[in-house]
Amino acid sequence: MRKNVLRITAALGAAAFLFTTGFARAEDHASGKAGYLRSATYYSDDWVINFWNSESSRMDEELAQIAEDGFNNIILVVPWREFQPYTSPCTYNSYAWDKLDRVMEAAADQGLSVMLRVGYTWDYYGRDNVLSRYRGLMYDGEVRDAWMEYVGRLYERASSHGNFCGGFITWEDFWNFTDTSASLGNKASGKKMARQCGYTEYAGEHYTLEELEDIYGHSLESYDDLYFPEKDSYARKIFFEFYDDFLNGLLAESQEAFPGLSMEVRLDVDPVEHGDGSLEGFMHSSTFPCGDAAYTSTMYSVPMGFLNEHERVTAEEVLEKLPVFMNRLHVYSGGKPVYIDQFLFTDNTVGYEHNAQLMDDQKALFLEKAAPVLKSMTMGYGIWTYRDYGDNKLYNAQFGLGQEGWRFSGGSSVVTRDSTRQAMIPGGAGIYQDIGNRMTGTTGKDTHVRFLAESEGSSQLSVSASGRTRTLEVKGARTVELVFENCSAKDFSISVSGSTAYVDDVQVFTFTTQGELYQMDGSEGSCIEALRLMNQNL
Repeated sequence: MRKNVLRITAALGAAAFLFTTGFARAEDHASGKAGYLRSATYYSDDWVINFWNSESSRMDEELAQIAEDGFNNIILVVPWREFQPYTSPCTYNSYAWDKLDRVMEAAADQGLSVMLRVGYTWDYYGRDNVLSRYRGLMYDGEVRDAWMEYVGRLYERASSHGNFCGGFITWEDFWNFTDTSASLGNKASGKKMARQCGYTEYAGEHYTLEELEDIYGHSLESYDDLYFPEKDSYARKIFFEFYDDFLNGLLAESQEAFPGLSMEVRLDVDPVEHGDGSLEGFMHSSTFPCGDAAYTSTMYSVPMGFLNEHERVTAEEVLEKLPVFMNRLHVYSGGKPVYIDQFLFTDNTVGYEHNAQLMDDQKALFLEKAAPVLKSMTMGYGIWTYRDYGDNKLYNAQFGLGQEGWRFSGGSSVVTRDSTRQAMIPGGAGIYQDIGNRMTGTTGKDTHVRFLAESEGSSQLSVSASGRTRTLEVKGARTVELVFENCSAKDFSISVSGSTAYVDDVQVFTFTTQGELYQMDGSEGSCIEALRLMNQNL
């Protein structure tokens, strides 16, 4: 009887929230109390890695466009380190937290609820190896406590806004250790790390020593002889089991601080090689239930289910395979509703050209015909690349943080003009940023430079990337676009001669991710009309 009372109370609470705010939470979409969730990942006019240190001066306009395109929700990608720079003791970056409030308020004004991707791996806030803190979650109690404090604070801050929808972590953000672990090998250091991370204990609880010897393919004197298996070892499946167990445990603990938190689970399989060279697919189905979450989140990409390299497929062929993966997720999650937080109908990532892709003339058709499948098998979907973006290597590229991350010389400074902060560079002055090894993302062979420049007189700008310099003249206002061929920028600078120049929105990138909805300049892409129609049908 008490359980029924609690359920009724929870249901009334959810209904009251929806009635008083006009916004639904994720569990309301999952239960059917609210409509279909249509999400666009929002990163303004830059990209997810430096969104939280950018100015985003056109936020209202950008969010209004998202709403006009038929979305009712945005996804914000929240990098752990940028929000919590240090874990011992815990410190917090006020600019990022204040911007979170600003985005949520601006989204509410446009009728958009907000979903959070919690704990994104990459950011430009520090120069240390950010992956070490993610590895520390497995064995360092202090790091684990810091994570819990970050997750709890994020929930408290976000849920204070009426348009807060929910959140999810993803397997992607914690997956890097799976590659590095395989390289540790059968050495003292590898065995030590296996014990430290809990792998040895996990294997001992689930396998006899004899079973492990058979799977590893050699004798083991004791469990302390265990090490992280290499990628081509059949024992790799034990590591995957262990890591899925770690993710489930982390999610369960995080849900105590962030109620309703879900996890993006991995739909594709990892190949595990037998001794005879044959392959077995390891399915990460143990993660599909997502603990106490009301729904399971996932990523879906067109190549799933297609095995032939460089295959070009039709919309009909993809639509035949999509229900197979959704059914699999439904079965192994215990029937939980599905939220596709990344619905990838197109992908131009370098290194993955061999994956199956929709034919160009089939992409719009796929979006138009996907609506009935999504409506019947999911509670919502999200677009990752709403607007094309370059992998901008600069920190504080819009000077919203003043001179932070830059070196200003010769009397250059940050000033406010036209309601935005800009770099003012007099003749004989300059600005400089050390990019270093900031090569996050897909790195191309050329360096592209794009920024806004303005001069009331005539200014000569010398733009340098890794010692290579291009010179141009600025009279009035213009957008500068340059390409440094076969150049990997380790540093970047702009120096001025002649009249004072004003510079803003600086981008130094090597690759452009294309979503075929909006281009970098804001112009419409080839699939935006089809996406609007899909949103209408959902």
